[in-house]
Amino acid sequence: MKGLSFAAIATLCLATQAFAAEPPSIVGHWKSTQCEVRPGGGDQKYYVKRDFTYSRSDSKAVITFYMDATCNEAQKMSRVVITGPYVVRSQPVTTAGATQGASPAHFIFSTLKITPLADGFAQYLNTAAPGTCGTQKWAVGKEQDVTSTNGCSAVFSFNTCPWEQDVVKVVGDELFFGARPASGGCNPDATHLPTELQVALKRAPSH
Repeated sequence: MKGLSFAAIATLCLATQAFAAEPPSIVGHWKSTQCEVRPGGGDQKYYVKRDFTYSRSDSKAVITFYMDATCNEAQKMSRVVITGPYVVRSQPVTTAGATQGASPAHFIFSTLKITPLADGFAQYLNTAAPGTCGTQKWAVGKEQDVTSTNGCSAVFSFNTCPWEQDVVKVVGDELFFGARPASGGCNPDATHLPTELQVALKRAPSH
């Protein structure tokens, strides 16, 4: 065990849990059908579109942030790409409410890449302390892998959020996740799962 990385150990744990029973499948390609609003803490709001891809054990989440509530393609602010293993648990939520019937899910964040798409956001990333948000100067349109610096202290850090506890629910060709924490950030605590659902993602046509 000594030579195994944290991510490798966590992946083995997830695999062991997954064999316990057959959980709902979220395998496929799922995309936003509208501009979505995410809480950012206080009165702050983020406007995003999501593009998620899942194999049986790995995930890739592409989230594009916009400056306005219509997600105008000419007003993009940034794009983040997060990858890592995941598991959907077999025991569904039984508590009455919006998430009843949804399944708890555990997502581990293994890699994070950020692309600033607006000059103001690139400048903001450059205000992060050295060694906490990538290793190069930020510039518009240039993607940077920030995995080696544990994410980016200015926007998303693995130090405070190495994984996420969520719920997922598949209804036909729609995929629902739990509502985002009102304070922003993520939810690493399995004892406080979301009680509401986000707007659904739609299964993208296969090519």
